[in-house]
Amino acid sequence: MTAGGPDFLAPGPGPEGTPADVAPIVDRIDIRSLLRSAVLAVLGVAVVGLIGGILWGLVVPGVTGVVVAPGRAGALGADTGHRFDAVAIFACISFVAGALGGVGVWWIRSLRGSVGAVSVAIGAVVGAALAAWIGGLIAGARHPGVGDTAVGQFFSSAPSLRLDGSTVDSVGGFDFSWAIVVIAPIGALLAYLVLLLVVRRADLGVAPSGRGTQGGELVGDA
Repeated sequence: MTAGGPDFLAPGPGPEGTPADVAPIVDRIDIRSLLRSAVLAVLGVAVVGLIGGILWGLVVPGVTGVVVAPGRAGALGADTGHRFDAVAIFACISFVAGALGGVGVWWIRSLRGSVGAVSVAIGAVVGAALAAWIGGLIAGARHPGVGDTAVGQFFSSAPSLRLDGSTVDSVGGFDFSWAIVVIAPIGALLAYLVLLLVVRRADLGVAPSGRGTQGGELVGDA
């Protein structure tokens, strides 16, 4: 080898202009880390929904009734609309809770894409079911119903979240309609979709990680 001449000891170029002994770098996915993030996302979205259920139980108005005879009671006409109000309030809270959960999961960059969308949907459904259950228990404690109310006295009962044609059998305190459970995932997925459309990058802003060579030699993160 002469000074300034070609280095004959250096690897020669491959067929595509890269050194022949250097394998192309590819991305590797850490499955365990991805699953761990997905589980945490599901739990986080479910907790947001549960908080919404607690809020609903604390603010939902009761249905006022009067005992007209022993074992017979009726609701006051002015308060019958509270049954609809209860479902409407729960639907609004569920939608907002789901949307907040969707935005929160979006900021977990490693989950952006189909895994994040599935995590959001599952977490929102679980959160809505827990919200209906816990919220119903809280509303029932605030509005206990007839109980030992004497004839001629008024009482307040908790409104139901059951809708005709979409009921879920009451088991272990669950007493709601499946129709109200789908509102939270709708809000979550809509929020997630909006953020997905806003990002104009093909990689959704996810930084590559776990990079290595096709030959099996790990070269570290890039």
